[in-house]
Amino acid sequence: MNKPEVSLSGMATPVSRGVVRAGILYVAAFLILANANAVFSGNLLQQLHPFTFLFWSFVITSGFFLSRLLLSSGTKGLAIGADAAGPLTVLNFTSALNWIGYFYALRYIEPAIVSAIMGGLGPVSTILLERIVRRRQLPLYTYAVAAGILSGTALLAWASLVGLAGIRPINFSDTVIGLAAAAAGGASQALNTIATKQLGERSWTATRIMAHRFYLLIIVAAVLAWSGPGFAFASSTQLGGLAIATLLGVIIPLWLLQRGILLSEPFTVAALLAWAPLLTYVFQVFDARIQWSMTSALGCSVIALVTVFGTWMKFKGDSK
Repeated sequence: MNKPEVSLSGMATPVSRGVVRAGILYVAAFLILANANAVFSGNLLQQLHPFTFLFWSFVITSGFFLSRLLLSSGTKGLAIGADAAGPLTVLNFTSALNWIGYFYALRYIEPAIVSAIMGGLGPVSTILLERIVRRRQLPLYTYAVAAGILSGTALLAWASLVGLAGIRPINFSDTVIGLAAAAAGGASQALNTIATKQLGERSWTATRIMAHRFYLLIIVAAVLAWSGPGFAFASSTQLGGLAIATLLGVIIPLWLLQRGILLSEPFTVAALLAWAPLLTYVFQVFDARIQWSMTSALGCSVIALVTVFGTWMKFKGDSK
């Protein structure tokens, strides 16, 4: 997860080796917590329905960031100007799609595959938006990167559907739902990035963005939970699991990533995040549900390597 929350404008240029190291450590800590949480949450979501989880987790997350905003900016931080309403609406929509897709996919398919598909389809959707909507001429390497990501994604989808992924035996319909959820969540990342950048250009801080971005997600999760599994927890174990997943898998990782982005070069952040699927794959050793799968490892590796290649080529082009 990859997930959905990596692009903030106003990135500070590192001024010393100490700052560079600190930025790398923040992003590395984010990767460890976020990808360990992918495995932990995937296990938790076998007992706790995703809609119940999403509602309570993001009520807590929004409450945390709103409290931080009030402490740092007072009530003026709650105001939403007319110039920010459009980007914030888009960000709420894409955040809802992104996180619902992520946690719903974790219920049904291998966490490393969720991480790979969502992390890979983000750059692909960005390429499509740049080429089709903005009609920009793109370097040839971007098409090679897109083809590589789609090839890796197709391999992972095929492995999931025929029983060669880490979760076996499979339920075909559940697997299709999980793959579709991951694809929808990943495809929304390009618009998520654009909306976040637009808010940053309007002088919104990272804390302010985080405080206001989950309103639609909470409403949708509340409606889905109310009409389906409900809001209650079956046991104190589920409640404890939710608290751990929210604190160590959402709130702290998002804060760490925010700090890492502000202290690091964009290339450093993107290159580190590209390895998320493989890190998730390593953490899967702690989940008894998941078996070793060479096909999953290969698909995740393809996506990670072509993403690093694309990031490196862009860095070379930007530095000329």
